[in-house]
Amino acid sequence: MVDLSTGQQIFDHINRSKKILIPLGVSSSGDSLAAALAVHKFLKKLDKEPTIVSAGSIPEKYRFLPGTELVQRELEEGRSFVISIRMENAPLGEISYHQDEASGLLNIFLKPKEGQYDQRDVSFRSDKFPYDLIIVLDIPSLDLLGDLYDQHTDLFFETPVINIDHHTNNEHFGEINLVDITATSSTEILMDLLENFEAGLIDSEIATSLLAGILVETNSFQHIKTTPKAFLKASSLISMGANQQEIIKQLYKTKSVSLLKLWGRALARIREVPEMGLKYSLLKVEDMAKSGSEETERVMEELIVALPDAKIVMLFAEIALGQVKIYYQLHPNLSALDFINQFAAEMSNGHMGKFIITGKSLVEAEKEVLEKLEKIKNKTQA
Repeated sequence: MVDLSTGQQIFDHINRSKKILIPLGVSSSGDSLAAALAVHKFLKKLDKEPTIVSAGSIPEKYRFLPGTELVQRELEEGRSFVISIRMENAPLGEISYHQDEASGLLNIFLKPKEGQYDQRDVSFRSDKFPYDLIIVLDIPSLDLLGDLYDQHTDLFFETPVINIDHHTNNEHFGEINLVDITATSSTEILMDLLENFEAGLIDSEIATSLLAGILVETNSFQHIKTTPKAFLKASSLISMGANQQEIIKQLYKTKSVSLLKLWGRALARIREVPEMGLKYSLLKVEDMAKSGSEETERVMEELIVALPDAKIVMLFAEIALGQVKIYYQLHPNLSALDFINQFAAEMSNGHMGKFIITGKSLVEAEKEVLEKLEKIKNKTQA
């Protein structure tokens, strides 16, 4: 449940703002994208000017969600360079300019009605960014925004940031932080927020986006972290017009033959380390080539469903020779901090993370990870 004072602070900021930026990370989760689309349409109904900008491409499987065509890849710069002239002693009479192509200079001519201008009357500055507010959804660290943050740090420093998330490792980087680690998804938190503000503005498209986020994070209620509250929220959203059948069809019933072939190769190589509660599989470069699919993240999602009793589920995917991407999921009762620190790992969505090992073969990467897991075995178990 959203704290009323925090919720009020958020909507006080929204009410005072006109142009609102909603950034998405390099590897946006379905939860993050769904939340962004929902809040975008909600803000439009409030006569605001929201903009969604993504640091990475939108996964094809989420493109059925209403509004994905509005997601931009470039941040609107729009930051003007301002030249200020003091005119108390010399009121402006005429202004003109001339661009000297030979020298590349722009000459601005100011003719006062009386008196004269002095260089001490002139000052320079950069104008403010063209956004009044930033809303960051389902992203525990601004670093995950990639170039959107790295190349525009002044924007995030100068503009108020609202941070809405459910990850335990959230860095509370916002001016306002709405972080609820008991929620199954950020869309669940957002739904509470929107309902508290004005439930009547939640239409079928907003409800569909919110439901999609909840279903992605709970893996259609198959994930162990699914709570009774998540079921109640989903039921409420369906009553608001959320298209549950389309979500299920697009996310869980639409699988290409090539993906099924790749999934079959992963199934054939499932291995187990009982003393760690670990179950994992491996995919080689040639597996992707022969199956015609590179959807390794979707294979990992299928592994999570197929291995519900495992404390740790991993997939080693050799995406190129000498480059192995490792996906992982930890049981909610396991401590993730030592795991993340040991492997320099990151979360790619609410329940799944990943890291990359370079310069080693698939077999070498497997050996390295198992050895490191053995070292931190006691620390990762609650």
